[in-house]
Amino acid sequence: MKLAVLLSTGRTSNLDVLRLGLAGCVIVSHAWPLALGPSTAEPLAQLTGRSLGGWAVLLFFFLSGLLVTGSAERKTMSAFWQARAKRIFPGLGAALLVTLALAYASGAVPQADQAVVWFLRAFTLMSIEHQIPGAFAENPYPGVVNGPLWSLFHEVAAYVLCVLLVRSGLARHVLAVAGLTLAAGAATWWSGYLAGRLAVFIPLLYAFLLGMAAYRLRHIIKVRPALVAVAGLAALGLPGALSIGAVCLATLGAALCLPQIKLHADYSYGLYIYGWPVTQFAIHLLPGTGPVALAILSLAATFPFAVLSWHLVEAPMMSRRPVQV
Repeated sequence: MKLAVLLSTGRTSNLDVLRLGLAGCVIVSHAWPLALGPSTAEPLAQLTGRSLGGWAVLLFFFLSGLLVTGSAERKTMSAFWQARAKRIFPGLGAALLVTLALAYASGAVPQADQAVVWFLRAFTLMSIEHQIPGAFAENPYPGVVNGPLWSLFHEVAAYVLCVLLVRSGLARHVLAVAGLTLAAGAATWWSGYLAGRLAVFIPLLYAFLLGMAAYRLRHIIKVRPALVAVAGLAALGLPGALSIGAVCLATLGAALCLPQIKLHADYSYGLYIYGWPVTQFAIHLLPGTGPVALAILSLAATFPFAVLSWHLVEAPMMSRRPVQV
């Protein structure tokens, strides 16, 4: 069946389930360094060169490219950015307040003005400071209060590029999207030689552009279990950018080939933004907890935060009518 048909017949609900699973994978992956220290290898890191959490984030960006491109084409620029802002910032603001509260409860000692500056820098995404003085000081991974928030800056940067491609008309041309995707894929081979955020952004951009390319080719791409299996097996032996492409396509195909599953709420974002501080606080309360036990405990402890975030913050904000400009 063609990808376009699957996306138009309600199978995107399976992608909501996939995102929920990916958020859980990030929490599980982080349980190892949070339980044993920052130098500890996370699951899959030694086998594939990328941690379970790292693969999950790449797949998040791939799904964003697939789904956000259509939104950017259908909506005005104002409506698009209002929708993106309502999806990201209300939940983030609440998570930052909870993160501060857990940090203080663990023994953090910042002055009030330091806490305000930390909040504002994190909320604006311009310079997220992961550390708060004195937070989780006795933990194996001291000081770092909410590590995964780093990806939000790159997510917004990818949205900016998506809008530029859509508004310029390049996103409608298969060759243009394919060329950019191949260029980003080639750049991942040398991303290790780049500095700072650019080195981090290149693989994420490649995954996002793969999603955009899949959306543009949705009327051509066929999703069949046999092709999904081939892509999954190929991912085990392919290097670098090729493995990223194979994993993205295999995971998408597997999710869409499964029977349709409908969720009545989307807890994936809440799991992602609350997982790290909740896990840190769990270690603070139960020092010496091993990574497997911590992963299970963290998933159970973070889920209520994700539920409250969705029902009290995220869903109410997204249901509000956009401001007309």
